[in-house]
Amino acid sequence: MKQSTLLFSVFALLATVAVNSAQGQATLVNAPDTVYMAIDTMGTSPAEVHWDVVNETDASMALMVSRFFVDTVSPFNYPFGTDGNTPPMPLPGSYERFCWGPTCFNYGQDSSPTNEAFLVSLDPGQGTDTFRGDFYPNGVEGESTLRYCFIDLAGDSAEVCHDVTFVATATASLGREPVRADNPSFTIAPNPTRDVVQVRLQEARQGTLELRNLVGQVVASWPVNPSTTRLQLPIQAGEGLWLMTYSVEGRVVSTQRLVVH
Repeated sequence: MKQSTLLFSVFALLATVAVNSAQGQATLVNAPDTVYMAIDTMGTSPAEVHWDVVNETDASMALMVSRFFVDTVSPFNYPFGTDGNTPPMPLPGSYERFCWGPTCFNYGQDSSPTNEAFLVSLDPGQGTDTFRGDFYPNGVEGESTLRYCFIDLAGDSAEVCHDVTFVATATASLGREPVRADNPSFTIAPNPTRDVVQVRLQEARQGTLELRNLVGQVVASWPVNPSTTRLQLPIQAGEGLWLMTYSVEGRVVSTQRLVVH
């Protein structure tokens, strides 16, 4: 990567830090924008989206989730209903649900409950990977866009939302099947950290993880082999903001910020 490009990435990441700090909101890590599915190959299984939710503020959070419809196919089974058969089957139309914390909620439920048992509590620097969104096309082709919002009931942090478009086609040849990502990403936890991190790669590919300072100089490097997606790495760096990059075939394909305290 050219020095100018790397510096641009640094400034972009610093801008993200500033925005999150000012707004005081949770950070969504590796949230996809679009999910493609082929009805003829998925059977009764749903298309799933997952992402991590991280508290990068200085205050504790207690988060609930609300789901909104931006646009949906027709028919769409909402409010969710079933026929009178035994066992009951969903009425015609696509439908959805989401999971948060230890609970997968009812089909068509708009929000997780606000009572404490259903909130996910995150201390500063803590994250959770318990969010999942399920989408069932139920034989209906087309695009549906759903918005998921994470709302803090413990403090003054702003809610953060993300839109996901689910694209269902009759067969794989008519749409885009999930393919190997051109720019595979990764997550780091805990973040902030003191001396060790767990790195989770989106996809197992041979490459290199590097820890860099804010001017792009490499201070530590670790090889990544194509048989693993999880690594535990020692961090021997001073307090402050650092960058961790993931390179494949000599090209930086993803960058994450890392706070050492």
